[in-house]
Amino acid sequence: MSLLNQASDGLFNVLIVLVRALVRFGPKSREDLILACGGAVDACDSSQLTRTLNRWTELGLFGEESGSVIIAEPYRSGLGRNADGAEDRLPKVARTVALQPANNARFWESEGAKSADLSRGVAWMLAQDVYTLDVNSDRLAELEGRQLVDSGAQKISQNNTRWNGLKTWMLYLGFARDGTQWVVDPTQALREALPEIFGSNQELSAPAFVDRSAAVLPVLDGGAYRILVEGALKESAWPRLRAGLISSSMSRAIQRLDHEGFITLSNRSDTEGVVSLTGSNARTWRDVSHVALAQSGKAH
Repeated sequence: MSLLNQASDGLFNVLIVLVRALVRFGPKSREDLILACGGAVDACDSSQLTRTLNRWTELGLFGEESGSVIIAEPYRSGLGRNADGAEDRLPKVARTVALQPANNARFWESEGAKSADLSRGVAWMLAQDVYTLDVNSDRLAELEGRQLVDSGAQKISQNNTRWNGLKTWMLYLGFARDGTQWVVDPTQALREALPEIFGSNQELSAPAFVDRSAAVLPVLDGGAYRILVEGALKESAWPRLRAGLISSSMSRAIQRLDHEGFITLSNRSDTEGVVSLTGSNARTWRDVSHVALAQSGKAH
């Protein structure tokens, strides 16, 4: 199984259709669900519906109850009872499912790895200098080959199809954005994780904010999957940031959330510790000692 092999393992737009149908109509048998999603229409490739249903059932988003397909809890409650609202919330839910430890236990394996190929790819992309990264699939493959200590035993991706799948899923899951060009940017994912990161707190020290972000999104700086990927990279081809520096990808997201008014950054003299946001080539943008959740952030 591989989430990144879109031809064999499903597309996010097909996932949206399946979720909308289940939210709108409730539990259905597999056959009736496929039909409700247009499986009998000549222009519809019903095999994509079947593959996507199979993959996300294996990952735990879907389940079975009394012979019918259901959205498993707690995801069903998180998506809500309105199809439009469920579609809006689905990226966060899908991200949560894909990053579950149970779906990443066989992290470097090619068979039975569940969503580990996605987690590996996202973590690797977020570890790069996002201002100099060439996201052409051939250039990414070359960079992977240069950076991995053992490129024979460990793979980030395998071919252009997988790189394209990675970029598509990163965009949908909030780890990238598209405009004049596709760029690595985890702002959406971090924004949607703010309630879990802050919990009952209004403010966190900057180191605590980074640690909690890594716990919720383990592909970010200090996260479990990020550590696994970084541990497989050659220091000669991937210079490690010194302690206290935040990667350019996470720095970009933190800066954007500050500018958008979701969080407020400060640097106080009487501090327990600071982190430094970085730009290209580890150039320091600013030091941050505390991160506060803004009122607009609470509203979201």
